[in-house]
Amino acid sequence: MLDRPYRAAVVMRVDLRSPVLRAFLFASASVLFGWAVLRTNLLAANVTASWSYDYGPEAACSATRSTSCIDHFEVGDITNQQSFVLIQNVPNPSPAAAKIDHISSSFKYGPPFGQRTISVVAVGRGPHGQRLTSNPFAARVTVSIRPGTKIAAVF
Repeated sequence: MLDRPYRAAVVMRVDLRSPVLRAFLFASASVLFGWAVLRTNLLAANVTASWSYDYGPEAACSATRSTSCIDHFEVGDITNQQSFVLIQNVPNPSPAAAKIDHISSSFKYGPPFGQRTISVVAVGRGPHGQRLTSNPFAARVTVSIRPGTKIAAVF
């Protein structure tokens, strides 16, 4: 029997001069950097969308009017018709009465890059308060989204 407790020491040495380890670390850092660039919109295009809307047929929602009204607008990417991508909600302008020209919203978009179809949808509330939307293909424009560019999309 041993008079003292048994102690095992495990020492691990990493040789940073190894070309395989260097390649692995470089590849890992590259993937992490690429992911960070894509997720932070560092390369995104600056897009300004502008459109007109006539509130004559249906007024904007307000504190006193919560049904049969226009609540807000949604700017979205409808390039893939099976999966629409909501880019941004845009509130009604103030005041929102009659025809309003030049309602606009600016946002960063991309990736994905290339030809993208951007749409503006009016979102309203029906007579029972249910969500109603306009046709996403009624106000759309196809633009070329490239890294770091400024784009004006007029509907």
